Amino acid sequence: MKHLFYLCAFIAFAFIACNGGNSYKGSNQSDNNTTPDTVRLDAVKNRDMLIILSILPDSITKTFPWTREQRRNLRAQLDSQKYYLDSAHHFSQLKKFENNHIEFGSKDNSFSMTAYQIRDGHYVILAKDEIEGKQTINAYELYKNSAENMPLNEILGKYNYMFLKDASSQSCLGMFYEKNPIFDFDIADPSIVIIKLKNYSESDSKDCIKGNELSLRFNVRTHPFDVAGIKWSD
Repeated sequence: MKHLFYLCAFIAFAFIACNGGNSYKGSNQSDNNTTPDTVRLDAVKNRDMLIILSILPDSITKTFPWTREQRRNLRAQLDSQKYYLDSAHHFSQLKKFENNHIEFGSKDNSFSMTAYQIRDGHYVILAKDEIEGKQTINAYELYKNSAENMPLNEILGKYNYMFLKDASSQSCLGMFYEKNPIFDFDIADPSIVIIKLKNYSESDSKDCIKGNELSLRFNVRTHPFDVAGIKWSD
C-alpha cells in the first residue's frame, strides 16, 4: 500500500510539472509576438527621407497609423544607435526605403511616398494610399521644418483637363461630368508621375480625349511638373 501511495504521488507530480511546463512555453510564445522588430537602415544614405518623415504630419497615410512622433523616434534611434526597435511592426510590410522614395504594402493595402527636391530643405511630396483597390493621393510642400498640405492641382497642375483635346469644349467637359473620370497614379519613378485615366477607352472618347496615360516630368525650374507626353495604352 505504501509503494502504491508513492507511485500515485509521483504520477501526480509529473502531471503537474508537465502542465506547468506547457503553460510557461505558451507564455513565452505570447511574449515573442510583442517583441519589437529590429530595423537597420543607413541613416547617412537615407538622411533626407528620415528628415522629411520626421516633419510630415500624422495624416500622411491611412493605410496604417504612423504618427510623426513614431517617425521622429525612427530618425533619433537610427542616428544614435544605428537601428530602430519597431514595436508597431510597421516595417514588416516594408518593400522599399530610399532617400527619395518609400513603399510599404500588404496583399490588400499599400502606402508609397516620393519626395521631389526643389532645393536644399525645400520639397514637394506626393503620398499615395491604396486601400482595397481605392487610391487616395495627398500632396505636401515641405520647407525647412514645416510642411503644408497642398491641393493636388497646385502641385501637378489641372491634370484632368490635360487629357482633353479642347478643355474649353462644353460637350467634352459635359462628357467628363456625365462619366466622372477615375485616375490611377504611379509615383514610383523619382522624376516622372504617370496618371492613367482608367474608365475611358479610345473607342468611347468621343474624339475629346488625347489618350489615357499622362506623363508629368518633374522640373525644378517650373511649377514643378511639365507635361512629358500623353498616349493611349492598354
